[in-house]
Amino acid sequence: MDNENNVVKQELLDKVNEIPALPGIYQYFNEQRKIIYIGKAKNLKNRVRSYFHSTHSHSPKTKALVEKIVDIEIIIVNSEVEALILEDTLIKKHKPRYNILLRDDKTYPYIKITNEVYPRIYITRSFVKDGAKYLGPFTELRAIKSMLYAVKNIFQIRCCKHQINKETIAKKSMRPCLNFHISKCQAPCVGSISREEYNNNVKMAHQVLLGKTKNLAKQLEVKMLEYSDKMEFEKAAVVRNRLKSLGNYTAKQKIVSPEQKDRDLFGIARTGDYACSLVFIVREGKLIGKRHFIITKAELETSEEIIQKTLEKYYLETDFVPREIVIPNELSQMDYLLDWLGKKRLENWQNYYENIDENNVYYTKSDINQVKKDIEKLNADSISIKI
Repeated sequence: MDNENNVVKQELLDKVNEIPALPGIYQYFNEQRKIIYIGKAKNLKNRVRSYFHSTHSHSPKTKALVEKIVDIEIIIVNSEVEALILEDTLIKKHKPRYNILLRDDKTYPYIKITNEVYPRIYITRSFVKDGAKYLGPFTELRAIKSMLYAVKNIFQIRCCKHQINKETIAKKSMRPCLNFHISKCQAPCVGSISREEYNNNVKMAHQVLLGKTKNLAKQLEVKMLEYSDKMEFEKAAVVRNRLKSLGNYTAKQKIVSPEQKDRDLFGIARTGDYACSLVFIVREGKLIGKRHFIITKAELETSEEIIQKTLEKYYLETDFVPREIVIPNELSQMDYLLDWLGKKRLENWQNYYENIDENNVYYTKSDINQVKKDIEKLNADSISIKI
């Protein structure tokens, strides 16, 4: 029996020596040909070798894992980010025994801003690449319903599901609904508001949903004074009411930092063989949301490993990466995280710029120029991960 084990281990070491120094994912199998661990690496050769050399420095979990490995398979990809995405997909599919499985036990809702001529904003649990903007995921359905209700009322965003465009407006086939008569919608279905003005309202609603209210309040105040100077008092009154409603809305948000920065704060709590990792989402100094992940059988997992996996999973599922990320302890793969998250943050801004450049109804020239400046600043700046 010992001879058989020695033969298997030698064959395993021979296979390890043949692994290329390329990015990809590796899968460990046990005697039953069941996947027991899936990992990623920028350099597969070095990473896999580390499991079979200097084993005395391994954690108890890693020692137990190595004892059960009888075969290895690798998949080579183009970059470490591709490896991260593939690793996440395969872990969800196979649920290996020795991987950290972050469970949130439900499909969290998103807020969707549709890619229509007159966009709608609503809650959905489906994330589809259809050109729409998705915010989230969110953990508290009641809170986002309340937030969305307030924002749609402030900016009078339509609730109907009608397809509205120039042709349908010209046909006059629709009539304003009750929401128009109670000042909760401006009836784009009958052309009572221009496409440009309606889409500007959607843009402002988007900013509020992102937690970006400070600059928006200043813009509304300037607009109100402009209308007042032109003696367009009805329009000035509409903007004044929005400004007041926006102030009431933001006053309810909990301020956690006087610095008014965008931050994501990660933490972890443990009890027995359970652990819970938590993300607090702070925008402009205000706590706008949180998300948690439950880890069972966590007694052999280090806090560093759990925080690392939480960071990876969270930012795989959300687009916005803030300037500052706060974590409770040092991570061994800090350089890789800074590189990946920095690129993701920049790419999202570039995609944002490309989108508004092509659809110049949704954003003004000043918006486009501002995004150009933001991208230049991002190129010269980077995110920071603080402990």
